[in-house]
Amino acid sequence: MVAWLLTHVFDVKVPDYHHARAHATDVRVLVPRTYHADGMLLFCDPVDRPLLAVVLEIQRGWDSGKRRTWKLYVAQLEAEVDVDAALLVYCPDPRTARRYRGLFEFDGLSLSLRPLVFTPGDVPLVVEVAVARANPALAVLSAICHGADAGVEATFPALMEALRSVGPRRAILYYDVVLAGLPVAARARWEAFMTTSVGHEYRSELLRELAAQHEELGETRGEARAVLTVLEGRGVAVPAEVRERVLACTDLAQLDTWLRRAGNATTVDDVIDG
Repeated sequence: MVAWLLTHVFDVKVPDYHHARAHATDVRVLVPRTYHADGMLLFCDPVDRPLLAVVLEIQRGWDSGKRRTWKLYVAQLEAEVDVDAALLVYCPDPRTARRYRGLFEFDGLSLSLRPLVFTPGDVPLVVEVAVARANPALAVLSAICHGADAGVEATFPALMEALRSVGPRRAILYYDVVLAGLPVAARARWEAFMTTSVGHEYRSELLRELAAQHEELGETRGEARAVLTVLEGRGVAVPAEVRERVLACTDLAQLDTWLRRAGNATTVDDVIDG
């Protein structure tokens, strides 16, 4: 995916590499202080010698301090692996991207840096099945970058075929990435599409557990609010400390008991201590 972006969006010549591997993202200096990039990647030859290094950053907001720290990331990585390093920056907001591009137009006497800043507009909307199968990572990135667009659903059939082309284990990983990257409305449409089209759950065990926890948390919050609403409707005064106790409760059985008691309560003690 990084190679595609460098080549097709920024016209950077990527060496004829054998494989790519993740690199540790901690950048240590002698102060001592550790700076942490969002990602670092090495393109390597068959014997794992680095040919090209890439620092990966995601910037959702403005931070003028990046003018210094980004240079540190690149300089340290180049010194460590002894190859050129590119700085690849994703900005979801085009206005933020323009500000970062402008930040490095005039670097004065300091170390010159050319960040390769891209936005969702630089990533094509992948709707062709053949393209998605040939580059599944691009299909995933396309869906995420265009998740807020009205036409994002046009990517779903191709994205589904991309998942089918990579095998079960990687398909689950990619599916989780798509779920994490899509806005809520698009995520719901994507899940509905996959349920209808595939008929089975791609989601990983971790995401299923998180979803179950979220659903249970939502249920307990609703039950807690119901207890307070019933008491309010009956004109029962609820002290602040009791309200906090009810809202903080995550035991559905306890909340159900309180709710049944609230229907006949004349005081808050009838509910909590009854």
